[in-house]
Amino acid sequence: MIKNPLFLDVMPLGEISTNDALEFIFKSIHDRDDGIWLPHDSILIRRLIELFSQRGLDRLTYVRDQIIEWETGAHYNEHSVIIPRPNMMERWNKEELSFVKIYLESLFPTDWTLDDHMLAIDYVVQRYLPADEMKTEAEWLTTRAGLMGKVQANLDAAVALSGAVVDKILGAMPTTVKQADTQFNLPAQQKSMLDFARVRAAENVRALTESVRHDMRSTIINHLEGNVAAVSGTPSQSLQSKLFDRFAVHNRDWRRIAVTEAGEAQTQGYVASLAVGTKIKRVERYANACKFCRKIDGVIATVVAPDHPSKNHDTDVWVGKNNIGRSASPRKRVGDVLVPRTPDEMWHLPAGLAHPHCRGRWVPVIVAEAGDDPDFAAWLQKTLA
Repeated sequence: MIKNPLFLDVMPLGEISTNDALEFIFKSIHDRDDGIWLPHDSILIRRLIELFSQRGLDRLTYVRDQIIEWETGAHYNEHSVIIPRPNMMERWNKEELSFVKIYLESLFPTDWTLDDHMLAIDYVVQRYLPADEMKTEAEWLTTRAGLMGKVQANLDAAVALSGAVVDKILGAMPTTVKQADTQFNLPAQQKSMLDFARVRAAENVRALTESVRHDMRSTIINHLEGNVAAVSGTPSQSLQSKLFDRFAVHNRDWRRIAVTEAGEAQTQGYVASLAVGTKIKRVERYANACKFCRKIDGVIATVVAPDHPSKNHDTDVWVGKNNIGRSASPRKRVGDVLVPRTPDEMWHLPAGLAHPHCRGRWVPVIVAEAGDDPDFAAWLQKTLA
């Protein structure tokens, strides 16, 4: 029995805000705890996630440290000749980056204008979070994670998976969709799945990069404005402390991308590599699994074609089946009334992950003797020999 229940009056919020609040309440908000840093339960993508996470965290740490160094004058060169201030640009080439660096290091930060502080942020982000390299990182993660789904579908049941075995497979894998298609002559469905995973991950990484740039600019603006307005002798939080706090958020965002995009690519890749009619079982047994994921744990699903005329959303899965656009909340506000959502509006059993930070996976119900692709199976056997 619930004691002292809490009642929330959402009437003043309006329809849109009420539905946003309900969605947030019912969603699995895993990024609010430290469970996001636990190793992934699937050994197939555990190594990928940790490598991608660490490389991204190293980049973000370097960006944070570089901003602190520029703002504290560590890069000031008293012998540098002061040059005209460069114009603001969206994308810089190497020569333009060099020009900006020369300009910034010719002035001590106390002589910078507010625009110079913004220029320094743009320089650091473009220098250490370049769009092309971040796109490459995203494709590296999703291509290999997607192919790990194909590995799972073609792996001999007698093979004991270990970290060393997975590393051996990863070392022999291509790192781009084009290379994978050339090497394995992928069926159209599998190549399409890898392309969607590549583009989706690249977009999320790009959004994070833009978020870092915007967040750092806002942090610097607020810090400088606070210093101007501060009463003499009143201590304020240091810029370094503020940046550490903000980058803790970005680190968690990067981890979310690592776990979610690798898991989505691997599970969708596995489904894409199975024959129609194959039975597979959902596994959702990890720390902090949400109520919905616990409900689908152990569900036996049948792989069907995406164009199957009578797909069952509760028991069938197909490539591309996901919860995008669906809701975790059983009710929605229409006017001034809460009404039940229809089954078509609610989360359902996905082929990939149920939500961001989800760690769901598939295992075979009956292990087949042969996989979907004899040539790929032969390559895998040769790689492990």
